[in-house]
Amino acid sequence: MTDPVMWSHDHDDMDECVRALEAVHAFLHGELGEVEADLIREHLHACELCMESFEIEQTITHMIHRSQPLEAAPSMLRQRLTLLCLERSGQE
Repeated sequence: MTDPVMWSHDHDDMDECVRALEAVHAFLHGELGEVEADLIREHLHACELCMESFEIEQTITHMIHRSQPLEAAPSMLRQRLTLLCLERSGQE
């Protein structure tokens, strides 16, 4: 259980925490721009509670990646999907 002292923040409100936690998955997957990633990183270093939540999400993400190794799709399937995408993009 989390120590209640860890819940204290220097923030005036929890909006910054909410924004940081909403972006955690994108941050973990490298989907954020450099500026936004830096802001999340700074917040995580300054906020113990958010860092704790981030570490939990990071652990879960690593466990999922380890349990489901990436496999390449068969070449015929990749070719069919590429063809379908090209056909659909031409219909729009």
